[in-house]
Amino acid sequence: MTIFNQAICTALSVLMLTLSSGCSAFRSWEQTVSVNCTQSDAVLTLNGQRYTPPAQVSVRRNRDVSVQAYKPGFVPYQQTIGHHLNTTGVLDIIGACIFLLPGIGLFFPGAWSLDETNVTATLYPQ
Repeated sequence: MTIFNQAICTALSVLMLTLSSGCSAFRSWEQTVSVNCTQSDAVLTLNGQRYTPPAQVSVRRNRDVSVQAYKPGFVPYQQTIGHHLNTTGVLDIIGACIFLLPGIGLFFPGAWSLDETNVTATLYPQ
């Protein structure tokens, strides 16, 4: 093998290692949650932060999201949005079985997705 061929093989190997380092590492770490409320003047909180409905909030993909809405005279609304391993995370697992390096992507938030991204908080009169 000539020196030129060895250099090309080395460059391609480095490129393959870099590109196969886990797809999840290159996905966005945040996901947008849209929350609407049946009572437009209700107080809406996501993870303890106050918002005015309707709201679109960027939250971490790999963390549960707490949604609460309340208004005097109405039953308070509460929901927790969970998260799950997404397709990119599954591909990282498969890639890690074949070649160890893609498993690195599982340590990044991009391997996860929220269970729900559109929420309507329905407040019922007491």
